[in-house]
Amino acid sequence: MDMIINRIAHYAEIGIPQFQELLSLPHRIETREAGQDIVNAGETVDYVFIVETGWAIRYQLLDDGRRQIVNFMLPGDCFDLMSLTKAKSDHSVSAATQVMLRRIKSDDFLKTIKTDPKLATAFWWVAIQEETILREQIVRNGRMSAKERVASLILELSRRLSISTGEQDNSLHLPVPRTHLADALGLSVVHVSRTLAWLKREGFIAIDPGMIHILRRNDMAVMAEFDDRHLHINKLKY
Repeated sequence: MDMIINRIAHYAEIGIPQFQELLSLPHRIETREAGQDIVNAGETVDYVFIVETGWAIRYQLLDDGRRQIVNFMLPGDCFDLMSLTKAKSDHSVSAATQVMLRRIKSDDFLKTIKTDPKLATAFWWVAIQEETILREQIVRNGRMSAKERVASLILELSRRLSISTGEQDNSLHLPVPRTHLADALGLSVVHVSRTLAWLKREGFIAIDPGMIHILRRNDMAVMAEFDDRHLHINKLKY
């Protein structure tokens, strides 16, 4: 739970004692392998999920099988807060890598955050951040070039992981295949590969198996018109 504690504490002045009741709630630790479903579109979800390890994806499928990934769920992310309203899911979630999840019943989760206004506010900020990420995704895919899209997503994922660790790391562990980047950015796999090669050639990044090293973060952000204010990361040390 260290990742979720770091992330929630990023938005509110709360410490470990205020997490004790949340930590002690009845829960199940579940593991999903890459490609396995976590949430299916159309089902009523009555659990809140916290990603302990691994990556998951939120996506929608078109009738012909095309997939649009609308967000990546990273370690420390809490998702499907819509389950607090007993609404049916309008999307699907699946494991992008092997992922370990903490599953908490929505009623138990809601009762707990109701007892602590600061904790409730912190999770409210989590929901707001997800909304801002979705807005950024709309702009990225609707108006940006392929180079800007790929660079922007790399920078965003790097910053989001830093929120959970509390420290900036210019080496981004990218455990998902390029098909996932393509489905998130509305590009072909070939186009993503060519764009990554261009970013490498221009000296913005270096690439190792499963890793992207950001070499010129500020220049890359200018090129991609990336502004990380939507992530509310002012507490990061960098």
